Amino acid sequence: MMLGAVILLLTSSFYLNAQSTLGVTGLLNSPSADMSPDGTIKIGGNYLPNQFTPAEWNYNTFNFFLNITFVSFAEIAITNTAFDLYHTGKFSNVDRAICFRIRPIKEGKYWPAVVIGSNDALTTYGLFGVASFNKYFGSNYLALSKHLNLNGNVIGFHAAYNIPVSKSVIQKFPVSGGISFTPKFYKDLNIIAEYDTNNFNIGANIIVFKYLYFQFLLNQFRYPVAGFQFQFTI
Repeated sequence: MMLGAVILLLTSSFYLNAQSTLGVTGLLNSPSADMSPDGTIKIGGNYLPNQFTPAEWNYNTFNFFLNITFVSFAEIAITNTAFDLYHTGKFSNVDRAICFRIRPIKEGKYWPAVVIGSNDALTTYGLFGVASFNKYFGSNYLALSKHLNLNGNVIGFHAAYNIPVSKSVIQKFPVSGGISFTPKFYKDLNIIAEYDTNNFNIGANIIVFKYLYFQFLLNQFRYPVAGFQFQFTI
């Protein structure tokens, strides 16, 4: 059984899906309807400057996450964001966020994929409940994605309607989205420009050594955010 699992790991291949800064499949900081292949596991983390996080973080921080696409149309992730509660210079606690994504409609030739998702979904108020404290990344969304193949170059169009369910989530405009581009000459590169309900961001994802993904973006075209993940299938 162990030998079979190793063989499966070494022979797996992946589509290049952008890594959301919250540890779920998406654009840079905006939802999309992209999904990873069935049985995909992602383990990684992100460096987050204080300009990029809710007001409860007035310092630079980081997160780390475990993400599982347990069937081809559903994904779950748990993300821990480091807290320096006492401003001692040491991170003393983490905020835990559980995220769900379900894809009721798969992308077709003439229609987009559709995903329904919830970030930071579980609280003491119950599943998907509205919280007046905690639940710092709480939002529900409906996302659509459509890809066009132009002579081997893949262009993706993505849009989402976002509903905040936390006082910590501030939006200038509820609609977010962006454009992704994977060039024909290098399929392991994905360039993304997006609007995330508050700011415009630009960045890219790249695969190194088949299983290691790196992400870099400029929030508001000014503040660097970086992340990585190790991804494999079971």
